[in-house]
Amino acid sequence: MKGSCLHSLAGAALVLVTCFLLVRAGSQNDVSSAVQSNSRAAKSETEFASVWWQAALHIKWLPEVAIATFLVFYLANIWYGRTRNSEVAVAFAETFCTEGSLLDRNFSQVGPRVNGAMDLILRESMNKFNIYATGRRFCKSFQATLDLQHRQDLLYMACYLVSPRQDRIDIDIPMNENNMQPLVLVIATPRLAKELSKTLPDVQSFAHPISVETKRLPQFPSDKLSVWAESSTMFYELMTDKVMDLLFGRAAFHEASKYFRYLHFSSENPEGFSKHSLKLSFNLPQKEQMQDLTKVLAAVLHLIDVVGSHQLSPEGKEKAMKRREKVAASEHKSSATERAEAQQLKRQEKQQEQMEKVKRMTPELRAKFEARQERVQTKRAMKQRMIRA
Repeated sequence: MKGSCLHSLAGAALVLVTCFLLVRAGSQNDVSSAVQSNSRAAKSETEFASVWWQAALHIKWLPEVAIATFLVFYLANIWYGRTRNSEVAVAFAETFCTEGSLLDRNFSQVGPRVNGAMDLILRESMNKFNIYATGRRFCKSFQATLDLQHRQDLLYMACYLVSPRQDRIDIDIPMNENNMQPLVLVIATPRLAKELSKTLPDVQSFAHPISVETKRLPQFPSDKLSVWAESSTMFYELMTDKVMDLLFGRAAFHEASKYFRYLHFSSENPEGFSKHSLKLSFNLPQKEQMQDLTKVLAAVLHLIDVVGSHQLSPEGKEKAMKRREKVAASEHKSSATERAEAQQLKRQEKQQEQMEKVKRMTPELRAKFEARQERVQTKRAMKQRMIRA
């Protein structure tokens, strides 16, 4: 009811603003035509003057009325957007964070509980809310960010008409270093997988595209998902029967496909406060359908146990360590080359500045400068000969 009233108000305001602007744009012509038509209809000069004055007074206040209407609409949209985003956050908290819910059963502490559902989440801005949980094996914490639409911002809402965007939840799970083997894995929709492979340094350095074998994972939706992994063996070992039943099997993914965006597991995470982390991103359903994420979040929690308990074979671990040594050596070499290039560039800039300074000198100062430079070069040559001797 509240939303429909606001939409009605918004529609009315837009109509008013449009009408006022149109009248404003053609104010001179409108006044002239109004005066002419009314003069023809007026019976006397007094009536004509009265009609003309009313029309002029009406036109005079149009800008103020238009601005006031826009401000009312703008403030109403801020209130509506803030309220709507809070309702989505509360719906998520009531479904998954309250006592006896999924996160409460899997973590010893979920957010600061004081007065109700909103105390389980922390508001970062009008469209961002953070959820924090801790107290589970294999991981340090569970951090989720509800990244909702900028419903409070008219400009963003106009952009969404051209480029739609859904509400999202981004999950970051820092893992205990002792409970995560060397691993880089990305599972995402083809467009996102291509984007992540270009923007994430760890994926560029360690992962490569994997063609999922139908014989080994017949239920995996290869036509809808792309896989980048450090090792194909590792990928198949992480895709347990329960993971397939909850998320990546064809039947399960048929329901989850409208929410799943990407999965990024890495022991070489260059961002964040933890090098070993599990990152997942999902679209959020409508607040009335928040329960639809239950199986998806259950799969996320199960993946913590799968990754935490996974052990590489001695050969696999040796190969992973060799890859890391090779990447480290390559990075060290490239950084040394970059430092040398930076020093060379700095020397060239210094020489260029010195040459320009010499050009501005008088002949006497230039002769003194060249003599001094010659003495310096002679001393350097003598020192080098002494060192060699």
